[in-house]
Amino acid sequence: MLYRTVLALLATASMIPAAFASDHGMHHTDHGTHHTDHSTHSNELHIMNGWVRALPPTQTVTAAYLTLHNASDAALTIDQFSADIAETVELHDSVLEGGQMRMVRQMSLVLGVDEHKALQPAGLHLMLMNVASMPREGDSVTVCVGSSELKSCKALPVLKVAPSGSDAPAHTHH
Repeated sequence: MLYRTVLALLATASMIPAAFASDHGMHHTDHGTHHTDHSTHSNELHIMNGWVRALPPTQTVTAAYLTLHNASDAALTIDQFSADIAETVELHDSVLEGGQMRMVRQMSLVLGVDEHKALQPAGLHLMLMNVASMPREGDSVTVCVGSSELKSCKALPVLKVAPSGSDAPAHTHH
C-alpha cells in the first residue's frame, strides 16, 4: 500500500510543473507583502505559500509544499521537519533517473541569508509519512521546519490541487 501511494505521488509530481516558480512579490499571511528590508523581522525563518495534498482516506503518506524564507542574519541548515498529523516528515527531492521520476531523501537544506526556497511538486517537497488519519480538503495541517538556531510552524490548508494563481494545472487522482 505504501509503495503504491509513493508511486502515485511520484506520478502526480511528474505531471505538475513548478507550482511556485518565483517567490518575490508574493503575498503571505505572516507579514504582508514581500519585503526587501528585513530589519523588522530579522532572525526569523518564514513558511509561506504552503499547502498539503489531500489524498484518499486510505492513504498513509502525503506531501506538503511551501516556500521557506531565511530572514536571519546567517545561513541556516534546515534539518528538522514535523507535522501534527504525521509520525515522520522527511525532505525529499524528485529526480529523473533512467527516464523515471524517483524520490530521493535529503537530510537537510541550506538557506543563505535572505534566501527563498520553494518546495514544490516535481522538486523538493516534504513527505508526511505514517499519517494515522488523512486530512480532508478544507482541513489544515500544522507543519514545522527548523534548524539548530530557528524553528517555524504554520497551519497549511489541505487541497486536492495546487492553489489557484500557481502555474500548476488542475489534477485529480485516479
